[in-house]
Amino acid sequence: MAIGEDYLPVRKIGCLVPFSVIDTGPYEFYRIAPERVMRVMLPAGLAEFSSADVERVFQPLDKLTRQLCERGVDIIVQMGVPLDLLLGREALARVIGRIEEIGHVPAVAEVHSVVQAARALGIKKIVAANKWNEVMNRRLAEFFAEGGITQIGTQARSLVPAEFMKMSSDEGLSLAYGLGRMALNAYPEAEGLFLGGGAWLTLPVIIALEQKFGKPVITNQTAVVWDACRRVSYWQPKAGYGMLIALP
Repeated sequence: MAIGEDYLPVRKIGCLVPFSVIDTGPYEFYRIAPERVMRVMLPAGLAEFSSADVERVFQPLDKLTRQLCERGVDIIVQMGVPLDLLLGREALARVIGRIEEIGHVPAVAEVHSVVQAARALGIKKIVAANKWNEVMNRRLAEFFAEGGITQIGTQARSLVPAEFMKMSSDEGLSLAYGLGRMALNAYPEAEGLFLGGGAWLTLPVIIALEQKFGKPVITNQTAVVWDACRRVSYWQPKAGYGMLIALP
């Protein structure tokens, strides 16, 4: 056996990440991803939730795609549900198509992974909890509707990136749990919760809410790990991280 043969990554997941500072994502990714899956990340530097800033972020898309592919990624994930929502369905489809054209690897948007996760869990009626504004949550409902899922309500505390990127880890956990609990209490008919946002820690929140309400909780992080690993034929379920990550 060559040195490191049983240590080298078996799959590489390329990620175009919206923010300049990346901390919570890798911290939770390597807890739930199968062993020997590597995350390759490029930050885009989104400063605000606006169409103008999204256009700026995607301007060097071809260059970013090539940089990821130079690292031998097996798939590219357009991370950041807010970016997906600000782009809208048609523009997002063009972005994903362009990534695949330039990179010659499969690509998926994070919001599509969220919808696929909800479908896999059998959720028909979902409630959302997040830090996004009303316009973004209306567009989120459109993506769910496209997947045959009704977003029956939203519990949001609208914040801009400059605000929530300064939150401490414990503040983020507390806010995530509070919004998720309020959403499930306010909409008892919901069959599951989408707790949106990648710039906060969520694994303990998933466990606590699922135990309290007995309903599946999907986050950006869990949806991407589950969906991307399935798409590259390397998914391995794990117990103890919520209903989605336990799915075979």
